[in-house]
Amino acid sequence: PSKRARMEGSSKGKEPVRSSDILEPGEIEGEKKIQHDIGDDFIPFEVGDDEDTVGHREQLDRRQKGKEPEREWDKGKLVGEGRSRGTKRKHDDLSDDDGRPHRRTEWPISRSAPWVNDVDWDSCRNVAEMLHREVEAFVKYISPSPVEDEIRSLTVTLVSRVIRSAFPDARILPFGSYETKLYLPDGDIDLVVDSESMAHSNKVHVLYHLANTIKRAGITSKFTVIAKAKVPIIKFVTNYGRLNVDISINQGNGVTAGKVINGFLQNMRGCGSALRSLVLVVKAFLNQRGMNEVYTGGLGSYSIVCLAISFLQMHPKIRRGEINAEKNLGVLVMEFFELYGHHFNCEEVGISIRDGGAYFSKRQRGWYDSMKSNLLSLEDPIDPTNDISKGSYGIAKVRQTFAGAYDIMQANAFLQAGILDSRREVCDYPLRRHYDPGDLSILSKILGVTRETINNRRLVQEVYDDKTLHHLLGIPDAPT
Repeated sequence: PSKRARMEGSSKGKEPVRSSDILEPGEIEGEKKIQHDIGDDFIPFEVGDDEDTVGHREQLDRRQKGKEPEREWDKGKLVGEGRSRGTKRKHDDLSDDDGRPHRRTEWPISRSAPWVNDVDWDSCRNVAEMLHREVEAFVKYISPSPVEDEIRSLTVTLVSRVIRSAFPDARILPFGSYETKLYLPDGDIDLVVDSESMAHSNKVHVLYHLANTIKRAGITSKFTVIAKAKVPIIKFVTNYGRLNVDISINQGNGVTAGKVINGFLQNMRGCGSALRSLVLVVKAFLNQRGMNEVYTGGLGSYSIVCLAISFLQMHPKIRRGEINAEKNLGVLVMEFFELYGHHFNCEEVGISIRDGGAYFSKRQRGWYDSMKSNLLSLEDPIDPTNDISKGSYGIAKVRQTFAGAYDIMQANAFLQAGILDSRREVCDYPLRRHYDPGDLSILSKILGVTRETINNRRLVQEVYDDKTLHHLLGIPDAPT
C-alpha cells in the first residue's frame, strides 16, 4: 500500500505507522538532527532561543490575536522584541549582574568604514599599495586616542584608590591589552591586585568584599563575581564611560606576559608597526564575529598576539630581508589569513615564539591528542610547558573564517586591479558624478565599525569633556 494509505490505516487502528527511517521509493532522506549531550562547559557558536524568549514571543502572538489583553508597559513593542536571544555562558558562579550587554554573535545590522575617507586612493599605483594604505588608515582609526587612553588611565587610578582604602597593602597593576595598548574601543581593562593580606583570606570572601567596596564608591552599579573559574575575577562596567573592567587577585602571569609582548613590540626590528597592525586587524575581525573569547571556543588576545609574532618571525621573505614589513601591511594581512586559514597544519605542528621563533612536532613534544588533533598548539613564551591555545576548542571555525576572509580579499583585490588597469588605459566610463571611497575598499568587505563602537567613543569623549573623573580625583583643570 502507498504511504498515504498506510497513514490513513494507522489512524483507524489497522496498521501501525511506519518508522521514520524507512523511505518510500523516490523519497530523499532529509538531514537528521543529531542530539549532543551538552555539558556545562560547552558553549556553542550557534544562536538559539532560550525558554524565556520563546514564552515571551508566544505572549506577544496571543496579544496580537486578541486572546490576551495588552499590558500598559508592552504597548508599542514589536513582535519578537524583548530580551535578546542568545546562548548563555553556564557556570556555578555567584553573581550580581554587571550590566554588560549580552550581544548576539552575529553580524551587526549596519557597519560602516569611516577610515576609507582618509585614504588617498588616487595616488595608489597598484592594489598592494591601496590595501597597505587602507590598513594604515584602519589602524589609525581604531587605535586608542589620547582622550580614550587618559580616561582609562584615570579609571585605573580611581579604582586603585578605592581598593587601597580597604586594603592598604594592595598594589594594583594593569596588564593585558590595556598595558600593551593593543585594545579595541570596547576592550576590557584588566587589573590584578597584589596583596599579602588577601593571600591569607578566603578568596571568594575577598572578591565579594572587594566588589562591594567598588560598588559603594559609586564606580559601578552592578558587578559579577566569577568565583569558580580557573582564575577567579570580578567583572563590572563603570558608571563613567561604560568601560568594562576585570579584576583578579594575586595572579602575576598576566603582568609578566604584558612585559613580554611589549618587548616584542619594541624589539622586533622593522616589524613593530606591522605586528601592531596585524593584531588590531585580527582582533577587530574576530571581535565582530564573537570569536575573540576563549570560553566560547575562540582565540584570546594573548593567542592572537603570539600568532601574529610567529607569522612575522617565520615569514620567508621577511627572514631573507626581501620585503619591508612596514611597507607591506596589506599583503601581510592577506597572507596571515591565508596561512592560518588554508595551509597551517594544526594537527602535527605547534608554534613557539621563543628564541626567534620555530615550529615543533606536537607528537615529539607530547602535545598530540588523537581526540583533539585539530586544536592549535601555542607554546607560552613565559612557560614552555603551557599551551596557551588549548582552550580554543572552536579553532576549526576560526580557521574557516580566516580562510573565507582571505578568499573575499583576494577576489576584491583582482577586481580592484582590473579597475586600476582600465583607468590607466582610459577604458572606463563613470556612471556616477561622484564616487564613494568605500567602492575601492578591500578591508571593509570583511570588517567594519559598528554603531555601538561609535557610541562608546562618544560617551568616553563626553566624560572627558565634563571632567567628571578629573573632579573625582581632585585633578585641577588645565589652564586655557
